[in-house]
Amino acid sequence: MFFKLFLVALFGAYIGILILLSLRRFFPKWRRTGTPRKPIETETTNGGTFIELVQIDKSFDEQTVLKGTNLKIFQGETLGVLGKSGSGKSVLLKLIVGLLEPDQGSILFKGEDITIMDELQLLEVRKRVSYVFQSGAFFDSLDVRENVAYPLREQGILDEDAIDQRVAELLADVELEGMGNQRFDELSAGSKKQVAIARAIANAPEAILYDEPTTGVDPIIGKSLNRLIRKLNKQNNLTSVVVTHDLRCIEMVADRIILIKDGLIHFEGGLDEFHASEAPYVQAFIAGSHYEEESLATV
Repeated sequence: MFFKLFLVALFGAYIGILILLSLRRFFPKWRRTGTPRKPIETETTNGGTFIELVQIDKSFDEQTVLKGTNLKIFQGETLGVLGKSGSGKSVLLKLIVGLLEPDQGSILFKGEDITIMDELQLLEVRKRVSYVFQSGAFFDSLDVRENVAYPLREQGILDEDAIDQRVAELLADVELEGMGNQRFDELSAGSKKQVAIARAIANAPEAILYDEPTTGVDPIIGKSLNRLIRKLNKQNNLTSVVVTHDLRCIEMVADRIILIKDGLIHFEGGLDEFHASEAPYVQAFIAGSHYEEESLATV
């Protein structure tokens, strides 16, 4: 009986996909929600700009999170995004990968506006951009091996030997050799972050978005994770965006920094420029970070 129900459900899903693909032929710009809108006219540079945000506004329940945000993320760089909790850092990441839709503006991925893409087109973009969630977003019922193997199976890889070899390589890359059989609840906080990173690089993405990669771990493990992020970004020539409130993390991994406050970018530049800035909020953020470091050192 269960098998028959499974076959009926599978057949229904197949018919649904056929209908969706048929509709797409007649409505090529059928969007996720609302009425299609035209992209904002902008210049793009095929040689350097990988992702570009143009005049982005985003609000929730009449509370503005981002307003008029303009930002370029360049091919192969690691951009650090600083800001206090609630400043819009994680919202920025979700907008970049299409998990949220802006109220106004355009988001260009290699010159193509993802805000006017349908779900099938967005799926193709998401295959090229991995997201390391703050929580890790694990499948608790699966062991480390199966969590890391999940994106490989989603790609349609069926050869178990090939999956085993790739998972072993990925675990070695994140310094977790031989831990494939570990369960989620057996891992330390740092190891959970390492597994999340291994899964993120499994499908050889062009970019990785990190949401608070060092939150919830002690400073020593945090440094280890930062070194790992830096190593993998350079080793795999990734374009990366690292969102955090941890200045120490940014100092270790970022090529360039932005600081967000009240929905606006208050600073954009290199690390030396950041520390040399006389802007009051930049200095207050640096002072607050140093205070946190001193507090942790006395614990």
